[in-house]
Amino acid sequence: MARFYLSLCSIILWLCCVNCSVSKNEPFDDNYITDWGHQQFTFLDDRTQVQIQINEYSGGGFRSKDPYGSGYFKTSLKMPKNSTGIATTFYLTSLEDNAPGGNHDELDFELLGRNGPPYVLNTNVFARDGGNREQQFNLWFDPTADFHDYAILWNDKQIVVLRR
Repeated sequence: MARFYLSLCSIILWLCCVNCSVSKNEPFDDNYITDWGHQQFTFLDDRTQVQIQINEYSGGGFRSKDPYGSGYFKTSLKMPKNSTGIATTFYLTSLEDNAPGGNHDELDFELLGRNGPPYVLNTNVFARDGGNREQQFNLWFDPTADFHDYAILWNDKQIVVLRR
C-alpha cells in the first residue's frame, strides 16, 4: 500500500467543532497545511490544537505536510446536532491534494450527519483505486453530546478503527 497523507475534512451545512492535537509542544503549522476554509480555523494552546467551525456556508480541511508509511492516527471530534447532509471525515489518502491518477489508496472514517439516532459511522478502504469495502455501524453512543477520540491504527497486518 502506498504512503498516506493524513487529512481531516468536514463537509458544510451547520455548526460543528473539530479538535485535532499534534505531537505535544509542536505547533500545528510544523506538521499540517490548511487546504480550505482558512477563516473557519481557530488555533489554541500555542497553536498545538485547532478547532474548525462549520456553518451553513463552509467548513475546513487540512492535511499533513509529510507522508506516513503506517501508524496510529487520532483525532477528537464532536458531531453537530441536526446535521443531515454533513459528513465529518478523518481519512488517510495516497494522493496529495486530490491529484488525479491511478493506484489511489485510502482509509476512510466518516461520521454521517443525522437529525438524531441512529448515528452512523461509515468506513471504507480503497486499494489501487478499488473500494467496495464500505462498512456502516450504528453507534452505541451519542457523538453530538461531547468530543470523542477516534483513531485509525494501520500497519502491514491490520487496519483497525477505534473509538476511545
